[in-house]
Amino acid sequence: MITRPIFEKFRQQFLDYFEDEVLTAEFDNNHNLIVYANPYRDYSELVIYICDKVAELVYFRQQLLLYLYPFGNNDCLSIRIN
Repeated sequence: MITRPIFEKFRQQFLDYFEDEVLTAEFDNNHNLIVYANPYRDYSELVIYICDKVAELVYFRQQLLLYLYPFGNNDCLSIRIN
């Protein structure tokens, strides 16, 4: 799968910015960002924190879907960026 360079740059900045809050982030085949939350952080607080801070990282006009999964759970929260 080929990912647009701007999205890959965003993914790396996202991981650097939220290094204590998430375990990893990868793109799926539909170019959605799949993010796995740190199991040692409160998921509810983490969702609020990421939603508040992610706007500081967005510098592109394309739409991106971010799916935030709590550790050990298949239910996720989707966050639409732009």
